[in-house]
Amino acid sequence: MIADTPTLFACVALVATIMAFCLILVGQFNQRDGLLTIGFGLSAHALAYIGYTFYGHAPLWLTYGAANTLLAVALAFYGVSVFRIVELPVAWWRVFAPAALMLVLMVSLIDTLEPRMLAATLLLMLQCSLIIYWTRRHIPAQGRARMLLIIGSSISLIGLGMRVVAVLGGGAAEMRYDVSNLKQTISVSIGTFTAMMISLGLVLLSKERSESLLQHMALRDVLTGILNRRAILDQFSTELERARRDSSSLAVAMVDIDYFKQINDRYGHLAGDEVISHCANHLTQRIRHSDSIGRYGGEEFLILLPSTNPEGAVAVLDELRASLAESPAQYDKTKISLRISIGVCCVVPTEGDTIASLLTSADSALYEAKGAGRNTLRFAPSLFQPSETLAVAVLEI
Repeated sequence: MIADTPTLFACVALVATIMAFCLILVGQFNQRDGLLTIGFGLSAHALAYIGYTFYGHAPLWLTYGAANTLLAVALAFYGVSVFRIVELPVAWWRVFAPAALMLVLMVSLIDTLEPRMLAATLLLMLQCSLIIYWTRRHIPAQGRARMLLIIGSSISLIGLGMRVVAVLGGGAAEMRYDVSNLKQTISVSIGTFTAMMISLGLVLLSKERSESLLQHMALRDVLTGILNRRAILDQFSTELERARRDSSSLAVAMVDIDYFKQINDRYGHLAGDEVISHCANHLTQRIRHSDSIGRYGGEEFLILLPSTNPEGAVAVLDELRASLAESPAQYDKTKISLRISIGVCCVVPTEGDTIASLLTSADSALYEAKGAGRNTLRFAPSLFQPSETLAVAVLEI
């Protein structure tokens, strides 16, 4: 079926205008989500196709030169949107360089046919390739938006490639914007389809990004940025099931900042917050990649060490305790020394072991460490009695 080419252009312009209006309207309320730049891209897209619609009835510099430059600007805005949505710095000059080059080439080649068509088409192909590259590099592989962006840009490359083949084959006149034939219908239809796919892919990317940030915020402690109580307990459930299934050892450590109330009373609550953040950062940086840490409550932290026997738990946790004692927190110009006490429960879990029972054992060991003078580590006595070679020194504060 052969469609009237100017009519196709007009339909694309109408759809792009409606989508641009909606995105600009909602995007102005949150300029960080990329919807505004997508709207700007669609606006440029709509203006470009309006120019194509009047090809042969208005000056060539307007209906071809300006129109193709606007389409290049639209693709540049789509590229900017990728960076804005994933919160990466935008290299504006690099993203818009093809659009600037398009303007220069259209001005210099406007009186030619094949050269201007090849130049415009190849530059648009370059921009689609850049969108694919940026998408593959910066967007997680599992996202649906990534798939839409890559497929849309790839199909656009096919449509533009058809124009290149036609021009190189001596059929440039058949690809003029005021000519209606099967090749032109397929090429313009592909352009219509891909414009919608790219814009919808970007909108979906913004949605996925927002959902990811909300999920991250829901699972993270506001003060420290580590897992909050709910999230670390969910991780505890996962690690417990894995250890039970694999018959492997799991070490559960309750960590408490010693004399935290005195720190608050002496330096103030803001200093106390800084001490908690410093402790969380210190522990996070020094636990192993396979371990997990979360803020259990107040000045207490929960650390999970999967596939770790008692000896390994002593080595890891006592190093954390000793290194933190040598690393004071900094509040304003004041250095605040801090110490931690640690209670550990280490088991190869059976069906009778639950999160509650293991936490109770680790908490009991923590109270024992507190009673032994603080700044020390104790195991749950019913589960592990450290030998002399594993005994942890108690450092008095």
